[in-house]
Amino acid sequence: MKLVVAVLFILIIGSLFSGLFFLVRDQSHSVRTVRSLTYRIGLSIVLVLLLVVSGLMGWIKPHSVGPSQSIPTPENVTPNLPTPYSQ
Repeated sequence: MKLVVAVLFILIIGSLFSGLFFLVRDQSHSVRTVRSLTYRIGLSIVLVLLLVVSGLMGWIKPHSVGPSQSIPTPENVTPNLPTPYSQ
């Protein structure tokens, strides 16, 4: 999955730079610029849909960006003992 996302991301960046190249290089109104940017939009939509479907199917797992928190295990969990009734 990581490889597919990385390849799509590289194709999106490549299409973006080719659109910039055609925009600067071609003096007339070129179809190549529009076509390149259309490919970029299509690849971006495919990437977003792939990530959403992958998340819903469980192929990828979300995680936090901050420091990792420990997962509760029997060794690091204090039991909730009942407190005696005060009289």
